[in-house]
Amino acid sequence: MIINAPQLIAVDPLPMHVRDPRHIGSSAHGVPTGQEIVALGDKIGAGAVTRGGSFEDAMLRALDTVSADQNKASAIIQTAITDPDSVDIHDVTIAQAKASMSLNITRTVLSRLVQGWRDLVNIR
Repeated sequence: MIINAPQLIAVDPLPMHVRDPRHIGSSAHGVPTGQEIVALGDKIGAGAVTRGGSFEDAMLRALDTVSADQNKASAIIQTAITDPDSVDIHDVTIAQAKASMSLNITRTVLSRLVQGWRDLVNIR
């Protein structure tokens, strides 16, 4: 699948508009209409975020993914110990790295959230 990069389209010499042909239709001059901009805002704006669920749901889904990565790494390691010929060592290394990375990212996100909350509380 080939993805077209956004194109710069000039209606007059100034100003130039960035237009991504996958998201925005165009009027006769290549400039998106107001309705097309509103439709794009509905796709990628705050409304799209709130329709996607709450922040709590997003965090719980992310933590479930981290847990699944940890469980998969543990299962592969256990299989490598009990039946070494059935598992490639590269798969063990990749599973451990993926589990470690997802745990570190989660730890970083949670510490930033706590720090942001502390900053908000201390501002008053």
